[in-house]
Amino acid sequence: MKIAVASTDGKEIDLHFGDAKTFFIFDLNFSSPELEELRGKKDIPVHEHTERWRSSIDLIFDCKAVLCSKIGKEPHVELRKLGIKVIELNCTVKDGVKECIKHMKLSN
Repeated sequence: MKIAVASTDGKEIDLHFGDAKTFFIFDLNFSSPELEELRGKKDIPVHEHTERWRSSIDLIFDCKAVLCSKIGKEPHVELRKLGIKVIELNCTVKDGVKECIKHMKLSN
């Protein structure tokens, strides 16, 4: 199972969903979570609010969850429609991934 993490550096969950330029994709199907890839999106002007979060959704369409510091109502609803769980956290990526595993009721 893949999850996406909105982070500037891969160490802290520190980005609003729509502001993320890069998502760190982890695969939780292993005995310990593994970073599978980085997915980046093109720069979209701030005033194109809807396009910014829609392009983020396009990047993580195959993930089961996304970890971010904040998310707006509209993208949250759209992600839920796609079966992607939103988990808002302000912590390290390592701790966030552990929390996601608990939240998704997976075992290591």
